[in-house]
Amino acid sequence: MPVPIHPGASRANGTGSSIPFHDPRNITELFLGAFRRDVLSFYPGSRIDREPGLALAGFAPHVSRPNPSFALDFQLDDESPDAARTVRVALFGTWYRLSVPSSLGLGPRDRELLLAMGRVMELHHQVLFSGSRMTLLQLRRGMPEDHYVAAGIEPSAYSLAASAPSRTAEAILTLRTLALSTYENRRVATGVLILGSNPRSSASSKTTRPQTSPEALPFSVELTGLKTLHRLCDGRRTLFLVDQEGKLAELVDIRQWAISQVLALAEEMSTTAPEPSESAQEPLSDDCDESELLLSVPCARTYTFHALASRTGGHVCLVLSPNQEIKIFAAGVQAFVFAHGRWRVLDPESRFTLWEQAVANRRLARVLFQTALDLVEERQGGLLVVVADPARAIGRLLSPHDLLEIKNSAPGGPHESPTRPFSLPGLNAHPQAEEDAEAPIHPGHLPDSSLAMPLTKRSMHYLARGASVIELDAAVIEALAGLDGALVTDSDGRLLAFGAILRHDVYSLSGSDPQAPPAIAEGARTTAALAASRFGPVLKISEDGIVSFFLDGRRVWDL
Repeated sequence: MPVPIHPGASRANGTGSSIPFHDPRNITELFLGAFRRDVLSFYPGSRIDREPGLALAGFAPHVSRPNPSFALDFQLDDESPDAARTVRVALFGTWYRLSVPSSLGLGPRDRELLLAMGRVMELHHQVLFSGSRMTLLQLRRGMPEDHYVAAGIEPSAYSLAASAPSRTAEAILTLRTLALSTYENRRVATGVLILGSNPRSSASSKTTRPQTSPEALPFSVELTGLKTLHRLCDGRRTLFLVDQEGKLAELVDIRQWAISQVLALAEEMSTTAPEPSESAQEPLSDDCDESELLLSVPCARTYTFHALASRTGGHVCLVLSPNQEIKIFAAGVQAFVFAHGRWRVLDPESRFTLWEQAVANRRLARVLFQTALDLVEERQGGLLVVVADPARAIGRLLSPHDLLEIKNSAPGGPHESPTRPFSLPGLNAHPQAEEDAEAPIHPGHLPDSSLAMPLTKRSMHYLARGASVIELDAAVIEALAGLDGALVTDSDGRLLAFGAILRHDVYSLSGSDPQAPPAIAEGARTTAALAASRFGPVLKISEDGIVSFFLDGRRVWDL
């Protein structure tokens, strides 16, 4: 159903404007053009098409009205057969259909962003034609996209009754300015924690309402004139704390601040419950990895406590990373990122849900998703593959020599042979290998030829043979996944190969039809991901900071 931006605002019918215009259609085209431009900045390759003959109740298409309404009346209707890619938007009484590429998709956070765009446009409209306590200079401070993101994070700052600039928009502008600076020939990294406008309760007041000094300065772009401003915090461990009035209150250790928030919330919610045991409290305070259990969606380990700090209370974390990206954490997830010259809506909740459904193993899906986020944060490429049927993948996708564990078919049963050639009909290197495959292997006895074999990557396979990705330490998984090639597991999490060079030919890319042309990919890693996705879900990690999910020979999403 249509969703209005300001439910309490009455719909204007041409009488709200205090400025006469000879042709109001010029104003309509001005707002519509700005909307098209800004939507393209978030969703490259998208289209906005007018739906002829469709108009809101009480309106007619503006081209046929002699005196069209000046009411923007932005509405959103996502009741569409293809809701994952299209949404209907109303502007000035006329419906438009927004379509985005399938790899981008439209999740819940994308719809929240579109509503935020409408909220900012409504406020602009009011400032121009009806008067407002907000000034046009305040709304035009910074980039338009920054205000859309801020409106999605802090809606109250863009209500029709708003009178003060958004703290989030001001923080974004400040980080943008710092990103243009260097200190001792090094890039600047910093961050800020903005307290929620409505803290949950008095139980957590000691962490949500610090005593701000009377000398506190507003956290704004003017502070960037201080050359040593960014030296006070690094964005990863320490952050600036901004209070409800937008003033720089203090510096905080984000890890300790997030833990105190969680403990205060737990104390508030379990006043009648038995005290938690000492062993249950220890992982939260001493083990960084255990804190991820409090997050519904995995986050890069470097920013786990940033996400945790924003999980409740309406708090927001903004970080200018060493990669010169601006990351925004809200509601316990990384909601937005500014990278490569544009903002992206991440929507990790819906992305992770699709990945988890494809893997069909909750623990394995979380571990691999977490690994992908850690790799992309360190700007390391990688390929994570979950094969549903390992027997089908061997020889077609995986080279036998890349397997960690080799089973030989012998009359007495399967035997493990880490040094002997893989025995598979049609894949033996020479007839002698087939004869050797049928002979029992005795512990401690190796063929003489193996003693003369040079050291290869297979020589290190014993380090991970028989391992489960679910049980390995996170740092070990990241190290294995960061090697050139792919990390491959089965659906139970058993590690099949690491650093594997995947095979991709016409059959693996085009399916079983030999007449079908091979798929055109962007590069070697994308080609390998497309081929591997025929055998199971795949995560491709790019050095440019993007994680992609492939399944059944197509790209499902980018994150």
